[in-house]
Amino acid sequence: MPHDVQPDRLPHLAANIGADYADSFAACRELLALMFELDASSPDGRAGYAMDFALYDYGPIKLGMSRGPASIMVRGPQLIARTGVDQFHVQYYRSHGFVLTLDGADQEVRPGDICMLDLSRPAVLRTDGIDNLSAIVARDLLSPLLADAGDVHGLVLRRDSEAGVAVREHLDEMWLRGPELTVEQGLAWSRSTAALLAGVVRANTQSRAATRAELRRSQFRAIRRRIDRDIGDPDLGPAALAGQFYVTRPTLYRMFEPYGGVGRYILGRRLTGAFRDLSDPVLAREPIAAILRRWGFENHTAAGRAFRAAFGMTPSACRSQALAVRASGGAAGDAAFDIPSEVPANIRAFQGRAASNA
Repeated sequence: MPHDVQPDRLPHLAANIGADYADSFAACRELLALMFELDASSPDGRAGYAMDFALYDYGPIKLGMSRGPASIMVRGPQLIARTGVDQFHVQYYRSHGFVLTLDGADQEVRPGDICMLDLSRPAVLRTDGIDNLSAIVARDLLSPLLADAGDVHGLVLRRDSEAGVAVREHLDEMWLRGPELTVEQGLAWSRSTAALLAGVVRANTQSRAATRAELRRSQFRAIRRRIDRDIGDPDLGPAALAGQFYVTRPTLYRMFEPYGGVGRYILGRRLTGAFRDLSDPVLAREPIAAILRRWGFENHTAAGRAFRAAFGMTPSACRSQALAVRASGGAAGDAAFDIPSEVPANIRAFQGRAASNA
């Protein structure tokens, strides 16, 4: 293993572990022992296991290149506790890519994607072949630049993203410049690298927060569509919606808090629908009980009380007054009842007239 240390140049080492080793797999395991527990993808893969490795020491950043066969690399709690290594690991694969497992969830990391890990936390990597360029970044170099160091672990920047391209090209440039840099220049590169990584992490965190907010808005719209679709189902309620959309009931309530909660929103939509049908002359001959059932009311007595509380009249009075208003030509007026805002204009017109006649 030649170890090249020229005066004032970055320390550099390179190794080829292959056929000239009595047990090349054991030697490769020892090489990675501080970072990962290495295994071949199959027992047969241990025979003839070989790896090329090179590294430039930038001081607080160690920049390494490695190539090897199909492998499994595990960083588990015992290894973390035993080694005490807590740096950040930033890498991309030039070919093959790998599957990253964090907290039992798998994520595909494709060639060219930037993957960031916190080595103080568990991770598993499975690859059909190692071919990577990686930076081991000292925790005390990067962490002070972050609002939350927890944002780093598992962060993947896709190869065609602006941030992914920027970090990948920066690492490539560091590798190309490694042979000519002095130790002092290496420290400057380390600081600029940390600033770049911190900026990327912060931007991604803000983007993820915005994405989560948009996803929540999209989910809210989907839930409202489901409510309108299933409004006639008497079992429609917070428990059913929470189960269908995989949200907790407190989350569901927060979504509908401007409406007084999801239960009140559903009731409002039902009352509004019943109001519209009862005021429609085309449906004048349909039994009131049938209209209430269509809008999800099983208990007609309770429905009548809710209707009166919302509109100041019974369902039968609503129908009678609607027919009377239309018979006299009708007149528009301001809304008078406390009902959800998603109300057709003809109901608003009837509300004003009904209120003035009350």
